[in-house]
Amino acid sequence: MENDYIHITNWGLFGSIGFMLLVALVAFLAKLGITKSIFIGTIRSFLQLILMGYVLSFIFKANEWYYTVLIVLIMYVFAAWDSFKGIKFRPKNIFTNSFLAMFLGSIFPLIYMFYALMTVKPWFNPQYIIPISAMVISNTMSGISICLNHFGSNIKLRKLEVEAKLSLGANINQATEEIQKSSIKAGLIPTVNALMVLGIVKLPGMMTGQIIGGVDPVESVKYQLLIMYIISASTAVSLYILVKLIKSSIFNKRGQLL
Repeated sequence: MENDYIHITNWGLFGSIGFMLLVALVAFLAKLGITKSIFIGTIRSFLQLILMGYVLSFIFKANEWYYTVLIVLIMYVFAAWDSFKGIKFRPKNIFTNSFLAMFLGSIFPLIYMFYALMTVKPWFNPQYIIPISAMVISNTMSGISICLNHFGSNIKLRKLEVEAKLSLGANINQATEEIQKSSIKAGLIPTVNALMVLGIVKLPGMMTGQIIGGVDPVESVKYQLLIMYIISASTAVSLYILVKLIKSSIFNKRGQLL
């Protein structure tokens, strides 16, 4: 395959905003109440990605380990913050719990993939560390958001049931066991569904990008499978850690729901 790709002009880039105007129009006509959010999201995504492009160019040229580590840590912090921004369920220490769950659930799979499966050299190589970490962190964040929302809704709906179990002698883990399981399952469903249609109705972003960039399709498939499997593992572990941390934060020392 040739390594040529179609260059997108600035006019082409600005022209793509027309798609988001169509989204805003549908939201306005349907009276969804999210037209403002669509405009803000469009502007934010445009500015953030343009800025990130320049930042990555600088980091790639600098090729220093501390820039790579700093960017990955910033991504974790922002992902932990955004994971609960649109959710009404706000137990205490939600930022800390989300950050810990996301970090502990993904950092070890990432280390294993980078240095055992891919043998990235040098160890901080930003060309691989930053984009792959970003994909894993963003997908894990989505799972955490769904899990948090599901957990909060079920605790509210099944509050009497949980309190009844506690009054009959169940401990906190036993009283919330079903809610924990259903919340983890809810957070994993998008990932599992993505695995089911992979390669049939969906060519994921990394694979598509590599193919457009001229990489052999078979080689791009290897990369994409690695990414999908690590996303699945990171999301599953992060959700498991999250429900354990959240479970402890919604009860007081006497085992009563806050």
